[in-house]
Amino acid sequence: MAKRNDRPTLATVAERAGVSIKTASRVLNGEKHVAASTAEKVETAAEELGFRLNSTARRLRAGGRSPYIGVVLSDAGDAFQARAFAAVEAELAALDLRPVVTVVGDDPDREEAFLDECLANDLTGFIVIRAHPEAAETYARAASAPGTRIVSLDPAVDGPGISIVAGDDREAGRLAAEQLLAHGHMALGVIGDHSPSLITTRRLQGIQDAIAGRRGVGWRAYMREDTHDEASAKNVVAAWLGTRNAPGALITLSSTVTQGAIDACRRLGEWPALVGIDDFPTAELLDVTVVDRNVESLAAAAVRRLRAGAEPSNSGRSGAASARGRGRPRRGRAGAIVSKWERPISTMSCASSLVAAVRSLQTPVENFCRNS
Repeated sequence: MAKRNDRPTLATVAERAGVSIKTASRVLNGEKHVAASTAEKVETAAEELGFRLNSTARRLRAGGRSPYIGVVLSDAGDAFQARAFAAVEAELAALDLRPVVTVVGDDPDREEAFLDECLANDLTGFIVIRAHPEAAETYARAASAPGTRIVSLDPAVDGPGISIVAGDDREAGRLAAEQLLAHGHMALGVIGDHSPSLITTRRLQGIQDAIAGRRGVGWRAYMREDTHDEASAKNVVAAWLGTRNAPGALITLSSTVTQGAIDACRRLGEWPALVGIDDFPTAELLDVTVVDRNVESLAAAAVRRLRAGAEPSNSGRSGAASARGRGRPRRGRAGAIVSKWERPISTMSCASSLVAAVRSLQTPVENFCRNS
């Protein structure tokens, strides 16, 4: 009889049922040509012992691969990454696959160790939601391993053997800036995080695209790329709002920075127009304008690529970037704009035309997030 703390094995089930290990295996694997009375004994013994078949081992013995997928995040507290992981997990569950997750933070060594361990255990592949900025070589090495599949939502993780499924960050930056420019804002405060990030770089390029050819628009004097969390973003915005030359509008390049900026505005009672990139759970409640992509589409495309073993591509784009809410001028009037900019999934080219549906309304509004 198995000890209380011992995990029951097929051998202990066979012993309890009074049959051979081979017979017990045939019963528990649902094979035919076993007497009903024998099958009942084995099933009863397995239930009494709490025995469960190791489905992973069975799949590997049958020539299949592990049902586990390595999933990499850099920050579990980041709203986009949390949403993306939830969507990826749901897509995997529908295929009877399960995620093995690591949150690498600022430790590229942890990321490398995770990939090595996953490769040693023959995981089916990896989905990278966000990687450490210094981890590109680690993924290039992992992608070179035979049979390894890597799909990345982080455009910085690319190269041979890696398929990218990412939102159009340049388009997101352009849309955020145009939302404010359309309401007459000329002094734009731009707040980013992790300046080496390719995502931040592309969003800044989009802002420059929107400003190109316009006279009198200032933003470089208000450019900050050194915010890395809510606290630092709050400090930057608080310092700006405490001066006479404060920018009239803010563009925040991530949901984390957006939330820090809102905290500063709330504490000081100053409410410049604000457009953030990437949605977060309370954005709609606070009536904050955000530019977002369709996270569910990204997750679905990533899992499809992983399962299909599609030819790797470093140019795929998926999902939609959309603006929701109001980019408010400081004097109490705003236009609520609802727009959707769709870029179809492609493993070949990003040159697909944009499909736009725009509706603008001019309505008086109260300052967002005002405390009564």
